[in-house]
Amino acid sequence: MQIRTLMWRGLSMWPPEWTISDQGLGEAGILEDVYLRRDLKPELISVVVNHWGDIRKGIMVLEDPALLEAVYGKLKQHVGRPLSEIGDLEIRHLPPMPRRRPRQVRPHSPPQVGGQIKRC
Repeated sequence: MQIRTLMWRGLSMWPPEWTISDQGLGEAGILEDVYLRRDLKPELISVVVNHWGDIRKGIMVLEDPALLEAVYGKLKQHVGRPLSEIGDLEIRHLPPMPRRRPRQVRPHSPPQVGGQIKRC
């Protein structure tokens, strides 16, 4: 999937959610730095962008911790590149496996023949 297609609760997470003063920024600017913020709930990625010499900040929130980690790693590898290019990058991520209920194991009972227990 492309970074541009990432969603959180029905909201697009690319380009990042910019601070109020930067709402029209879109994909303009160069990625300066990224931080993985595990100290916040929900956990998120903080993005720092240089836009014509002005530093702008935004966030990306993703519910799946493994996906959050994968996106953070990909962004970290591409610091210094334009946001418009970063949006096209592919993220290889497998969704978490659904949790299965534990199988119930029946107790082993010896085979019966004609109502009597057969001794082996």
